[in-house]
Amino acid sequence: MVSVEVRSNDMEEDFGGIMANEHSIVMTAVCGIIALFSFIGNLLLCIVILKRRSMLTKPYNVLIFNLAVTDMLTGVFITVTPNYVLGSEYISVDDNIAGELFCRLIGSTYFLFLFGKGSTLTVMCLAIERWFSVVKPLKYKYAFKRGRLLLYIAIIWAFSCFTQVNELFIMKTSHGICVKGFPPYDEKTEKILTLLHILATFFVPSIVTWVTFAHVWLHVRTAIHHRARLSNYERAKRKLIRMCALTAFLLTVCWFPAEMFFILKEFKVVSLSLTFYQSTDMLAMSNSCFNPWVYFLYNQEYRRAFLSLVTVKKRKKDNRTTTLYKGMSKMKSPSVVLTRQVNIQSQRRSKEMNAFDVLNTIR
Repeated sequence: MVSVEVRSNDMEEDFGGIMANEHSIVMTAVCGIIALFSFIGNLLLCIVILKRRSMLTKPYNVLIFNLAVTDMLTGVFITVTPNYVLGSEYISVDDNIAGELFCRLIGSTYFLFLFGKGSTLTVMCLAIERWFSVVKPLKYKYAFKRGRLLLYIAIIWAFSCFTQVNELFIMKTSHGICVKGFPPYDEKTEKILTLLHILATFFVPSIVTWVTFAHVWLHVRTAIHHRARLSNYERAKRKLIRMCALTAFLLTVCWFPAEMFFILKEFKVVSLSLTFYQSTDMLAMSNSCFNPWVYFLYNQEYRRAFLSLVTVKKRKKDNRTTTLYKGMSKMKSPSVVLTRQVNIQSQRRSKEMNAFDVLNTIR
């Protein structure tokens, strides 16, 4: 059986995930709902974008697609990480390489929090993309051409994986269970690395995101004052900025408590109940299921695409029924064919009788 203790320096009060002895039905239900909505909502979003390949010609849609994949994987790993949806009593590991990899990559929450960091960095990149679009439109196409955009996404994933390396040392397998591991550095170094890690993957990206959006908003307001009327294109651009800003706001609100109180816990500034830390973890995970609904409510293009995806089966069924009806209406029933044959024969006999009468008259 797996006994999962997650990231902390305090051997008695590890709290990075959900401790096995504190796992409850409520936690299972809440995490299960988050995982379900996260997976289904972001899967539908990915399908919508892939079915309309023209959407991927716009850089912000590519970043939104990357964010959807990240959030969808978050939903998947919530279900397989011990003591979130499934309690540790339902998961067993072997004393081999596979068991060791499971404890270090999944049991340690390495993958689970990696996707959270990826979301933060993707939203920061999205904010910078909007900044170039509004403030530096002449440099926009060069800065976010396809090759560069894919490079940015690759850097996001590589940086997220690298900054999570310390998670690989906190868990290991022993006698069929995952136990607390000891990193190859002392406690003081671990605290410094933890602080740098959270600063680099959450606080700095969040500050860059909000400074960027603030500048974009000021630029847009200044432009409005110099114009009596906005074009439809400018209105659509403002709505897109609002949608991206709301996405960033939800991410910051959801992740800030978990990151802040984790630092305070690590440095022993405060010591709160385990239930509180569990709640901050759930709030952070819940961010992965909000974004598809934000796009649906704030963006007409996504809303139409979502609705067309839902109604496509109904339209296909109606089209098949209409085609079948038209085909049947063109078919001639046996009674109609027989009636027409009788009418043709009667006309022929009438013509023969008229010709015979004409001949008798001539004679």
